[in-house]
Amino acid sequence: MKTEGGTKQFIQIERLKCTHCKRLHNALPDFLVPHKHYAAPIISGVLDQIISADDLDAEDYPCEQTMKRWHRWFNGNRNNIEGNMRSIGCRLLGLGEDLLSARISLLTHLRKSSEAWLETILRMIYNTGSFLTPV
Repeated sequence: MKTEGGTKQFIQIERLKCTHCKRLHNALPDFLVPHKHYAAPIISGVLDQIISADDLDAEDYPCEQTMKRWHRWFNGNRNNIEGNMRSIGCRLLGLGEDLLSARISLLTHLRKSSEAWLETILRMIYNTGSFLTPV
């Protein structure tokens, strides 16, 4: 995993065997984003435009192309994220079917209300068996 300043940190990923399907699954900690090398707070900082290629603090990490790929990944998954959040809210949290047709964006609301919005979204989506398309 790459952290602030571009330093690399090695972490051990726990692998679990499902008792139903007998397959191995990686149990990623919530500070990691599947298929990404950087920590989630750095990725969300880029997506929230707190970290940009012009920042002197971010001079050596991540590169501008990586930042563009993250924006493309996020924008390409925006509808998937929104749909998953509505489905989870209705199906698992019992928030009612009105949530499915609500005009508000749950993603936008969560982004405004929590610094750890990306970690929260990923935990909800992946822990319910869904996934985001890697780019």
